[in-house]
Amino acid sequence: MKALYRCMLVVLLGCPALAHAHAGLAVTVPEHDAVLDRAPALVHFQFMADMTITNVILEIGAGPRTGERIALRLPRNSIGQSTAYGESIDLTLPPLEPGTYVLTWQATSLDGHLMVDDLSFSIIPPA
Repeated sequence: MKALYRCMLVVLLGCPALAHAHAGLAVTVPEHDAVLDRAPALVHFQFMADMTITNVILEIGAGPRTGERIALRLPRNSIGQSTAYGESIDLTLPPLEPGTYVLTWQATSLDGHLMVDDLSFSIIPPA
């Protein structure tokens, strides 16, 4: 009977640890709502565990062209799977003009946990 109680205690105490084991996003560069004096060449993602970015959409976020998509491709292998994998992932951006942009992304962890989020940033015109 003591063994059963010990087993239950281990399961109960271990559950919170399992809940916190899901991967999350630690940092992006540029940061959300960043105002930049020049266009970034890439977006850097720093996750708390290995993730695969499976989808990205870059859109103009303000002005008369709001919602217009800008071509942005994930690196993919020969069968079409994303190779944007790891705790630290850099995605190359195309040349961007001054304006506001929204990058919506989706990533999956090894345990199947799905994350969907976005970040916006603005590039100010040169003075």
